[in-house]
Amino acid sequence: MRQMIMGNWKMHGLRGQGKRLVTDIAEAIAGIRETREVVLAPPFTLTGYLAPLLETHGIGLGAQDCHAEPEGAFTGDISAPMLADLGVTHVILGHSERREYHHENNALIRRKAVTARRYGLCPVICVGESGSQKEAGEADRWLTRQITECVPDNFDGIVAYEPIWAIGTGKAATESDIESRMSLLHDVLHRHLETDDKSTRVLYGGSVKPEDAASILAVSGVGGVLVGGASLSAESFLGIAKAGLPSAS
Repeated sequence: MRQMIMGNWKMHGLRGQGKRLVTDIAEAIAGIRETREVVLAPPFTLTGYLAPLLETHGIGLGAQDCHAEPEGAFTGDISAPMLADLGVTHVILGHSERREYHHENNALIRRKAVTARRYGLCPVICVGESGSQKEAGEADRWLTRQITECVPDNFDGIVAYEPIWAIGTGKAATESDIESRMSLLHDVLHRHLETDDKSTRVLYGGSVKPEDAASILAVSGVGGVLVGGASLSAESFLGIAKAGLPSAS
């Protein structure tokens, strides 16, 4: 299974900026597509605008959220079929910022994942512990609960582990930290889904930078990376996407 490099632009980018960024990335990404899968998740306003350009260059189109219902009186929300209609292939669900600022709970995230899959989208379910949970030794219990409550039965999507204490802080988990968490998550997924413990791809996200990407991607159990701020620079994102590959040396 190819590792995935997924960029989450969050609430950044106008049309001109988005087109330039995709063009710069696309020009240099062709050589790695056989080795790594590349997906970009721009803000909703750029989704349809960038879809043809991304498709032309073999880059997947992601979204940053979707509603749990396929349609209805939900002013300001975006549904899974709307995203699928635009050519979206992946959707990020349960990001720590959605959990914190929009008060999303595990049950809601599970419902979103079920709806997303029903309409052909690949859910990317985010899980992660806070700094206080880490310090209190509660991380394992918290991550286990998130997996069992957020991940639906017969899940064939992706899980993204994001240590909340490392997002936007400039901190990064050590290789030992990441390997330990990956081992836990794969084990919990194995028991929860009753399937092979490596069959679910688990990404790492948490202030990933070009200089540490190769070591992170080499950690056992890491199925790729979810990149935040560094995905807003073509140079940084490409540095991560190519990290550790023979052609990049």
